[in-house]
Parts: sequence; structure tokens; C-alpha cells
Amino acid sequence: MNLAKGEIIDVNLGQPPKEVKGHEQGFERPCIVIKAFSNLGLAIVIPVTSKQPKYSIFTIVKLLKGTGGLTTDSYALCHQIRTVSFDRVIKKRAKLYNKDILKIHSVLIDTLEI
Repeated sequence: MNLAKGEIIDVNLGQPPKEVKGHEQGFERPCIVIKAFSNLGLAIVIPVTSKQPKYSIFTIVKLLKGTGGLTTDSYALCHQIRTVSFDRVIKKRAKLYNKDILKIHSVLIDTLEI
């Protein structure tokens, strides 16, 4: 499978309570590819939610409806970064605009303190 940085894919992140714990994101949802390791069958992704967060935190990036194939205004949860198997990928949507990729990249640098 070929996945590119900034691509939005639908991923099965697991069903609570057995496969998801605490505040982890679960269910089938869009995720943004940060890095794909095709030879390992893994991708580092950021989960996306359509629910507006109740709190304001710098690790959440708003993505407008239509961006990357999203059907509603959505929020990239950069503090929920995780690695998933290609086996969890359901389908590809589209790629984010460069300005959104750069915004997320900037937030990740700050979040991960790199």
C-alpha cells in the first residue's frame, strides 16, 4: 500500500472497551498520515474527529469541510498520534492542502518538543 504524508485515510482504531482504553480515540474514523513505512506495513497517523472539542488546546488543528475529503468541519488531534498497521486502513480519501500539513507539522514539533 502506498500512503503519502498529509493523506487522509479511514482507519479502524478499535472498539472500546477491549481495544481502546481511557481517552484514546477509537472506532472507524479519518486519520492523517504523518509517515508511512511501507516495508513494515505501518503508518504513523493523527486521528481526526468531527466533534468540536470542549476545551481549547494547542494540539488540536481545525480542518474545514471539504479539506482532504472531509465531509464536515473536523479537528486533527495531534496529541493522539499513534502507529497503526496497514491492516487497519479501510480506504483513502484525499490529501490535505500544504498549508494544513504545515500547520500540523508545526504543532507536532511543539507537541513532541523536537
